[in-house]
Amino acid sequence: MSRSYVYEQKAEVLKHAGELDTSETKSPVLILNDNTIEKIALILTMECQSPSSGIQSFFRDICGINVSAGRISGILGEAAKRAKDFDDAVDLSGIGQMAVDEIFQCGRPILTGIDPVSTYTFLLEEAADRTADTWALYLDDRKDKGLDPKTSINDGGLGLMAGIPQVFPEAEIQADTFHALRGMGKEVAKLERKAHKLINAEHEIGMKLAGKKPRAKHKASLEEISPKVREAEELYDMMAILFDWLRMLLNFSGYSLEESHILAEWVLEEMESMATGNIGFGKEVAKVRKLLPSLLSFIGRLERGMEHSAAELGIPVDAYKTMYRQMSCSPGSIQDSEHQCKAAYLLGDKYAKARDEFRRLLSTTKKASSMVENLNGRIRVFIEVKRVIPPSFFVLLKVFYNTRRYKRSRCSDRRGRSPMEILTNRAQPDFLSALGY
Repeated sequence: MSRSYVYEQKAEVLKHAGELDTSETKSPVLILNDNTIEKIALILTMECQSPSSGIQSFFRDICGINVSAGRISGILGEAAKRAKDFDDAVDLSGIGQMAVDEIFQCGRPILTGIDPVSTYTFLLEEAADRTADTWALYLDDRKDKGLDPKTSINDGGLGLMAGIPQVFPEAEIQADTFHALRGMGKEVAKLERKAHKLINAEHEIGMKLAGKKPRAKHKASLEEISPKVREAEELYDMMAILFDWLRMLLNFSGYSLEESHILAEWVLEEMESMATGNIGFGKEVAKVRKLLPSLLSFIGRLERGMEHSAAELGIPVDAYKTMYRQMSCSPGSIQDSEHQCKAAYLLGDKYAKARDEFRRLLSTTKKASSMVENLNGRIRVFIEVKRVIPPSFFVLLKVFYNTRRYKRSRCSDRRGRSPMEILTNRAQPDFLSALGY
């Protein structure tokens, strides 16, 4: 290339270089006073699930200071006291439904209670046992803070079932559909594994029979196992279909409470007749049948909610019932369109508002305490790090989870809000601010 072109490019580079900001940027300065050290220790513990040794390494390697394990323990102890003061001041009167269950640490029960609508954890206490009197003692303490649920969602734990009526005699007991379906799902999975085992055994015998040295015993074995394979396949296929139907009926299926009860009874009868000789499956069917009225009680609560909402909005309750019946139809089907047109005809210009209210009723009518299992999974991380979580640490965990804002959620109204903000429906401090840091 020519010299003149090189000089032109050089001039362009020098021109742009002169326009660059060459002033030195000011780096942020972090003052490591006591307050900052306490906040760092808390965030490393709660957000990063870091053990004391990891926190010490951070201060030593990154900050160039030594922080003893005793000081870190003292910081967490002081934070737990502040967390208890903050937690005790929260009004629990906004909780209309509670999901309660026990989780365990080293064999000791941790009594847990969550509002399934706001996801607010109102109870997280290690107890000596899980008897009715112990449950009543802890629930009565929450009652003094305003807790008065209309519905309690829980499994069939004897202590839990006996303790709740002592404190909330008018609360409706909703049997937890999550645990009921989980037990039966395990039995269906056993049938599937048995069928696969027989299919693999049949395949291996068939391969040997098709080999270079087939034997008469292989043919006899194949003739013996083939009927067992077909029987196992048919049993699993039928049980899987019936189990899917039962899961549908223990959800918002579009059928009324009476219809759901009749259909679920029929499904259980079919399961029982097909599971003759299967002791495990028979026990699960008997358990679900015993709990069936309580398992389906959420549909009754939804129906009462629709009647109350219809009276408030001044609309016919049949419009809500039509929307609910629409859920039993395949999306896009003729029946689906017919129900939608019927609801629109009954509601007129109130259709959009009523539709939003119906969706709200669905989303706030809870039927499972699976949220306690979710909390159990999150706490396991801390148990693995600390081996044993001290009782005072549970209140710190409770405030941490209750003030932590959702970054994402399938429920759009939760995004950017903490469980405490959802419960109280107003702005609340974040974790560190709630503790006074």
